[in-house]
Formats: sequence, C-alpha cells, structure tokens
Amino acid sequence: MLGTDIQHRGSTGWPAWTWPTALTVAWVVVGLVGHDPWKADEAHTFGVVVDFLRLGDWVVPSLAGEPFMEKPPLFYIVAAASAQLFSGLLPLHDAARLASGFFVGIALLFLGLTARELYGRGYASVTLLVFISCFGTFARLHQMVTDVALLAGIAVGIFGLALARRTLWSASAALGAGAAVAFLGKGLLGPGLLGLTALLLPLYPLWRTRRYMVVLCVAALFAVVPAALWMSALYARSPDLFHEWLVINNFGRFFGFTRIGPHTPPGYYAYTLLWYAFPALPLAGLALWSAWRRPATPDASRGVELPLMLAVVVGSVLGLASDSRELYLLPLMLPLSLLAAKGVERLPLAGAHAVSNGARWGLGAIASSIWLSWLVLVAGEPEHLQSLLLAYQPGFAAKVNWIHVGLASIATVVAAAAMLRPARSSVSALKQWAVGLTLCWTLLATLWVPYFDAGKSYRSMIVSLVSELPSGGCVASLHLGEPQRGMLEYFAQISTERLETVPNAKCEALLVQGRRSTGASAPTPDWVAVWEGARPGDRKELYRLYRRDVTPGQATIVFP
Repeated sequence: MLGTDIQHRGSTGWPAWTWPTALTVAWVVVGLVGHDPWKADEAHTFGVVVDFLRLGDWVVPSLAGEPFMEKPPLFYIVAAASAQLFSGLLPLHDAARLASGFFVGIALLFLGLTARELYGRGYASVTLLVFISCFGTFARLHQMVTDVALLAGIAVGIFGLALARRTLWSASAALGAGAAVAFLGKGLLGPGLLGLTALLLPLYPLWRTRRYMVVLCVAALFAVVPAALWMSALYARSPDLFHEWLVINNFGRFFGFTRIGPHTPPGYYAYTLLWYAFPALPLAGLALWSAWRRPATPDASRGVELPLMLAVVVGSVLGLASDSRELYLLPLMLPLSLLAAKGVERLPLAGAHAVSNGARWGLGAIASSIWLSWLVLVAGEPEHLQSLLLAYQPGFAAKVNWIHVGLASIATVVAAAAMLRPARSSVSALKQWAVGLTLCWTLLATLWVPYFDAGKSYRSMIVSLVSELPSGGCVASLHLGEPQRGMLEYFAQISTERLETVPNAKCEALLVQGRRSTGASAPTPDWVAVWEGARPGDRKELYRLYRRDVTPGQATIVFP
C-alpha cells in the first residue's frame, strides 16, 4: 500500500516524509530572488506594489499614480510588507517576490493536509511530489503574480470542504478563510469555484448532511465579512472604480464583452494540459479508471469525490471563460494532484520503471544540456554556438557567478545520488521525477538567470531612455503599457502623463510605444524623435522618445 510505502523509516532513522518535504521546500525557495521584475506580469504587479509602498492605499490599488482595478489588494499588501521587511537584505523587487513563496507555501501546506484528510496518512508527501513534478507549475509559481494568492485561497478552501465531512467549526473557518483569501487575491473567480464545488458536493452521500449545510452557512459569514469590508470601502471611495472592478474586470473579462484579456483558439486548454499537467494528468486518469473499474472496492474510490468535482468545476469554468492563458490553469493543478496521488499506488511496475527511466535519462539529459550550453556561453567554445545564444540576447556579457555555480553543483550532486539506481516502486519513481525536474529548474534559476534577466528586464532600456530626457519637467506617453509604466516609475521615478487620459498634457518629452512592424509614430508633426529602443533581443516591441525643445537638425536618434 502507498501509505505503508511512504511512512516507513529509512536506514538513517528519519521518517520517509522528511526527504519529500525538504525537496518541496527547496523547490519553493529556488528561483524567488536574483532578477528584476520580468515582463509582463511581474512588471505591472510590482508597479502596483511600488505604488502601495508610496501611497499606502489598501482600498484602491494604483499603478504609476493611476487607479488599477484589475485585482483586489491582498497580494499587493503582502508583497509590500515583505518588501519592507526584507529590503535591508535584498533588492526591493526580490524582497517583494518573497510574498509569492509565502502564498505558494500556504497552498502546498493545505494541499498536503487535504490529501491526508481525504486518503489517510502517507498521501500528503505523494500529493506534493506530484504537484512539484508538473511542467506547468515551477515557472509561474516563482513569479510575482496575484494568481499565487488565488491558489493559496482555493487550497485552504478545499481543506475546509474535506473537513466538512466530520467537523463543523474547523471546516467552516477553513472554507470561509479560503474563499476570502481567493477573493481578496484575484476577485470573484476563486469564491465562484469553491462555491460551485460546495453546492455540487451533496451529490455524494458524505456531504449530504445537515451539518454540511451549516458549514456552508457559517463559512459564508466568514468569507463575506472581509470581502464586504473592502467592497464597501471601494464603493464609498468611487462608484465608478467599483463598477470598473466588478463589471469590466470580472464579468466583462469572463463573458467577453470587454476586450481586455488574451484570447486563444478553441481547445487551447485541452492541448495545453497535455504538457502543463504532466505527469499529474495521466496519473489522475489512472486513479479514475481504477475507481470506475472497481466500484465495489472502497479503497479504489475513497476520497476522490472532492478533487473530481473540483476538477470538473474548474475545467468547465475555464472552458466557458472568454479569455484564456496557461497561467489560469494553476487552480486545476490542485485537484489533479490530489487525484494523481491515488493514481500513483495504481501505477504498475512497468509504469514505475518508465517514470524512473524518464527521470534518470530524459531529465538527466536535459540537465546535462543546460550545463553544457552554459559552458558554451561562458567559455565561448564552440564560437558559432555561443554566437547563436548571444543572438537572442544582444549585448549580454557572460560572467561566471561562483555562488550560482556552487548551488548548481550541489544540486547536481544531490540529484545524481538520488537517481543513481532505478526505482523499485511507483513512489520512488515519482521521487526521482520530482528530483530531476527540480534539478533542471535549479540550473535554470542559477546558471541561466542572468541571461534571461538581460532580455526580460526593462532596466537597461530605461537607463538608456532616461539619459535622453530633458532635466526636470513632465514626460507624456502614448500607448505605453502597464508593465512599462510600472518599471519606468521603479527604475527612473517617472510617472508619465498619458495622452489617453490627459490629451492636453504640456510636456516637452513624449514616449510612444509601438511595434517594429508598424512603428511608434508621434501624434503630431511638431515632435522630434531623439531616441529609439527596446528590451535587448525584443523583436516585437518598439519605443520612441520625442521632444519639442529640439529642432530636427539637432536631433540624433540613439539606438541602444
């Protein structure tokens, strides 16, 4: 049995769960610091955090001095508190990004508690191993995005729904707190997912009780109080901003009557899940197959009702939504990981060998390629391969960071020891897969982070831009995006006068954002171009700075 496999003590005398726990903690920590806010999600999120640090307004989030009503303020408040607490040890943006690790840690803690509540002792570690073993989770959950608060809230809420089978107050508190965190983190989506799931669970006998109905009522009170406090404060401040948040950024995005979010082809989530949720998706399918084939066996279907219902609800809601991104799949990883934990014990020996070999040889080969390509980058041999890598990041100067090299070397040695021998069980095979994927992520987050940072950060572009600005006075902007406005305020302490909102702005400088295919033209011919640039290696975006206080003969466009 899986529980027996997980709970035994190793030769060192330590409980077997300590090793997966240590791996999970390392997975959460690695990659949280060491780079600028990256475009596009991190850049605009941190821009809001910077404004909160400057203004301290918990009611109306703002970006570069203007209201930014996409999300409620919980993540920004926590990130600002983290920035203040750790700014003496880390750069401000790295200190703020620790908030993501905080929310991810909460999500993983309650995911493990839910697995233990549903299935029994021994399943928490397996569920966490599945979660950190998926290709879609590691990159996004180390970014400064509000979705991590949504994930944490849903994880706490799921735990409350699991407890509701046998307790009242603990279940009510967890479900209500989870819904409140999800709401204050990202709006109506999280409470909606938890609410629909909670209303459908009485289809199963374990939740068809009077106590469960009381749990839902009490949990609603727990959730409504903080949500109503923020909404009433927002409405009292500005009914227009309340309308913008509720109608445009919640219902408008979902139903598609406002063109804000990204739109992808039909079936986007179906084919994205094939890689995003691997290996959780096939393992979850195996668990459901086993439960369907053996309905009379209690252990085959024990505990799968809640994660199955939540997976159906999340998948259906995402499928009906007008806008779609792979980032929005994060909540679905919670129920899939819970289902997959049951599938691990049903994995045949041949399947365990396949997972083990995939980790040892497949992920091992990827890790080796990451090392070798980094050596090419810093050593310059073969020269044509280095030139190929540098072509994607023009101006990048490869340097050896010995701290990064040391961390990468330690991770490689530990992973090699863990994957030295083939696994003899499905749980051991899953451990090897989690170790292999964590190693690949660690190598990318140490050796390669300066390379990625050179192309995803706006720092070098803004430094070049600022050198061409007139001293003093305001700067106008046209078509300038939210990430760019946020980073311009952070790196240069400049908040532009947007011509979209202030068409008669009397500024001597104008920054226009456009595309390389269409250019970045000034609105009137009296503007003279003095600077043109973009992020290093960016072949799509284009920025052009114009001034009124120079003549065409005096201007020389600078191409950074």
